[in-house]
Amino acid sequence: MSKIGIFSFFSGAGFLDLGFEATGHYECLFVNEYHKAFMEIYKGARKKMSIPEPSLGYFQGDISELLNKRELSELKSSIDKARSNHKLIGFIGGPPCPDFSIAGKNRGKGGENGKLSGTYVELINRIKPDFFLFENVKGLYRTKKHREFFDLLKKKLKKEGYFLTEKLINALEYGVPQNRERIILLGF
Repeated sequence: MSKIGIFSFFSGAGFLDLGFEATGHYECLFVNEYHKAFMEIYKGARKKMSIPEPSLGYFQGDISELLNKRELSELKSSIDKARSNHKLIGFIGGPPCPDFSIAGKNRGKGGENGKLSGTYVELINRIKPDFFLFENVKGLYRTKKHREFFDLLKKKLKKEGYFLTEKLINALEYGVPQNRERIILLGF
């Protein structure tokens, strides 16, 4: 049985990716991270842990660039290539959250980071992976003005045919020694 192929966005140091891969059911094929330092940490961790590099490579840059005609075409080609070896393809990502955080800038959808949640949803809707995971701070879910934006994002995903499920979780529930609540949105 082939593993499920993962395209990772906003990868940071790769903890979400490593969590998926640790199950033995997923293989990270493509990694996107904007910050060079995080990308270097990500690559170093994979090497240190003897985890193969993503077969479709790394993209260090703004996810918005992937919506450009040429980059979008290349991404679609990568996904077509991945489908030859993987029955299912998924997107995972947690767009930067300071614009939705009570402790952060709280600028919402208009903030530089807040806009990236919409960009991620647009990329999902254009590429149409078999499933996706969207992770963000509880402020996107619990704050009234941010919740309206979150509901709009979900409406766009539903319009494209995705069935959605969401849950507010705390990292403590999963053995992480940190009180860290996050909204997880899954689409199939």
